[in-house]
Amino acid sequence: MKEEVAAMTQAHSDATHFGDAINRYLGAVGYPDPYAPRTRPDGPSAPAPPATGLIVVGADESPAACVAVDHAAVEAELRGWALRIVTVRHAGGGDAGARLLDRLSDRVRAGSPSVAVTGRLVIGPDPARSLLLEARGAGLVVVGHRRGATATTLGRSLADRVARQHDDPVLIVRMPAGSGWASWPLVVGVDGSATARASLDFALAEARIRGCEVVVLHVVGDGSDLARRLETHSPVPVRHKIIQGDPAAALIEASGRAAAVVIGRHHHGVLMPGTALSAAAHLLPQRALCPVFMVGPGQS
Repeated sequence: MKEEVAAMTQAHSDATHFGDAINRYLGAVGYPDPYAPRTRPDGPSAPAPPATGLIVVGADESPAACVAVDHAAVEAELRGWALRIVTVRHAGGGDAGARLLDRLSDRVRAGSPSVAVTGRLVIGPDPARSLLLEARGAGLVVVGHRRGATATTLGRSLADRVARQHDDPVLIVRMPAGSGWASWPLVVGVDGSATARASLDFALAEARIRGCEVVVLHVVGDGSDLARRLETHSPVPVRHKIIQGDPAAALIEASGRAAAVVIGRHHHGVLMPGTALSAAAHLLPQRALCPVFMVGPGQS
């Protein structure tokens, strides 16, 4: 009984911490002006504890990139990791890039003063390659995903390429989740593969940090006793649903009531042809109604 009470208390504490972090960035105020300066808290901030990991986020002047920075800051606060904001410019664009980094770094410091944030200006012709180089060793890379004709420099093509080539988890922020999403679950698709197992482990770890539940969508015929194992060993609440139709359509629909969706990918982002979730991994970054974590095997 004492163990159950302690677990419930910890879950409540995690959920409260996550809610506080979200309210600073993605709460009811929304995004009336993505570049509006944040008010700094009165008095000196307490020194941040040493960071144990690194999150790298790509940024340009687009609203999509600003939202990605906000999500990256929340993830850094929850994990106690450092945050590096990277912007890539062609020759002659350094001054504008430096000003952007100053604005976004100030935004992060105002919203999450405990996060150690730095900016990195890279001059080069290939934003995706530059971001991938800057992200070597990072535990998480965050990128925005634009829609339609505006999908350019740090937009759709960059997000797709980073998700394919980065060796560790990638968070693609196509759009913020809906209002009130701080209390929503993480959704993960599984099909019995090793890659899906890694994505499930990642979802469980992320949910434990956030204090939320996990909804596991099973492809019919995945042939595992996953539900029984999770009910026995999972430290977070887990619900199971069977996908009766198209997995991609089911995950996209579920993303409308999810804080984020977690989907697996094979090494260098390539899902083998014919895997049950291959189409979902391709479509979710383009069509999901919430952020999408792309997780490879061994990345949990």
